[in-house]
Amino acid sequence: MTLCQSIETLSMAFLDDELVAEERRELELHLLGCASCRERVEAERSELAMIRKALVPPPAPALLKARVARALDAEDAAAIRSERRRWSRWMLPGSAIAAAAAALLVFVGAGAPRSRSQGPTDVANVVKSRSLPLEVQGASTGAWLHDHFAPVEPPQFTQPGIRLVGGRLLPNGIAKHDAALLQYLVSLGAEQLTLTAVVLKDLRGDELSDGQAWQVGDQVLRVHDANGMPAVTYIDPNDHVGYVFASERMTAEELLRLVVSTDLIARAQQHR
Repeated sequence: MTLCQSIETLSMAFLDDELVAEERRELELHLLGCASCRERVEAERSELAMIRKALVPPPAPALLKARVARALDAEDAAAIRSERRRWSRWMLPGSAIAAAAAALLVFVGAGAPRSRSQGPTDVANVVKSRSLPLEVQGASTGAWLHDHFAPVEPPQFTQPGIRLVGGRLLPNGIAKHDAALLQYLVSLGAEQLTLTAVVLKDLRGDELSDGQAWQVGDQVLRVHDANGMPAVTYIDPNDHVGYVFASERMTAEELLRLVVSTDLIARAQQHR
C-alpha cells in the first residue's frame, strides 16, 4: 500500500506525533512532493484544532473565582484558628486554672525596677533586620554549633510542627557576649512562623534579669518587651549559657509556652 493510499491513517498519527522518527521523516518527504496528501494533512490539522478549541472549558466567571478564593481563605483561616486553639491548651494558665497549673509554671513577678537588658532588644533588632544569611542549614546545625560556638545542643521542642532550619554566628555578638543565632520554622496549619533563638556564652546570673519572671520547677524564664516584640530569656545555671527567643508574629504567651516546651529545663535539672 502506497503512502497516498494510507494518508488518512498516517495523517492522524502524524498530527498526534505517534509516528516513529523514520516513518515521520518518510511522510514529510512525501508531503513535499504530493499536493493531494499535503492538502489532506492540512485539512485534518484544521479539524483537529477546531476540536481542541471546542473542548477547552470556558473561563470561570470573575464572581465565581472570587467566591472560591474567599472560601479557600476562610478554610485556611479556620485551620489556623483550630491550630491556635490546640496551642491554647498548652498556653500559660489563666486565673481560672492557675491553681491546677501552678506546679508547672508559676508567675514570680517583675520584682523591683531594673535597668532594661540590652540582649533582648539587640536580638529583636537582628530578627527585624533579616540581613544575615544562615551559615549552616538542616541536620548538621547541631554539629556546627559544637564546632564553631560552644559544646551545647540546639534547643529541642516537644511540640510537633517545629523544625530547626539552620544557624549562624553573630559577628558583633549580643550585649558584649559571643552569640549564635538559630532559626526555627513553626507550622500552624497553613501558617508558618519564624522563631529565632540566640545563644549567648558566659552570662552572669544577674544578666537578662529584667522583665516578668516565670518559674518552671526551680528554673526561671523571663518575658521581655523588646521594643514591641516579645522575647523570652533563660540562663542555664550549669554552663552559664543564655538563650533569647523572639518572634515577630507570636504573642508573649505563645512564645513563653513554646520555650517551656523545650528540653532546656530538663537539661538543667539533669545536671543538678
